Amino acid sequence: MTLDDEVARLGRTRPFDLLPREAVQLIAFSCEKRRLRAGEALFFAGETADSGYFVHSGAITLLEDGAEPKAERRVDAGALIGESALYAPTARRVSARAAEDSVVMRIPRETFRRVLSEFPAGAEKIRAALAARMRRLVDGLEATRIKSFEGSLAPRPRAAQ
Repeated sequence: MTLDDEVARLGRTRPFDLLPREAVQLIAFSCEKRRLRAGEALFFAGETADSGYFVHSGAITLLEDGAEPKAERRVDAGALIGESALYAPTARRVSARAAEDSVVMRIPRETFRRVLSEFPAGAEKIRAALAARMRRLVDGLEATRIKSFEGSLAPRPRAAQ
């Protein structure tokens, strides 16, 4: 795959789709690739997250360690894992393991921030998109709270005496 192909794939993925092509090129050129054999761990839940991972080829299984039954989700080539780590310090909520031989691109937070500082218009688009996503999340939580509150006020059937 050529650098142009990599840039095109990366540029179709959130949040990189909000950046100009030159910014995506800089990210693609600056980041290291890592090859994983099937079954090899990428990271573990609880670890400090200082980067996101773009699945370049293959597939990664995300495992929620504490869930019963164990919850897992497969992400294929073209997916970004750990987007929130690009913005702020966080801990990994899941473990990640190669479902098959795979190649991932590690995108360190510092690299992402440096690119955003060089492309402030793109950074503003990403900030606005994050704010809109946060607003939808808060609105959804508020609607759930209201439904829950209304449900607690509904009359309850009396027990037979």
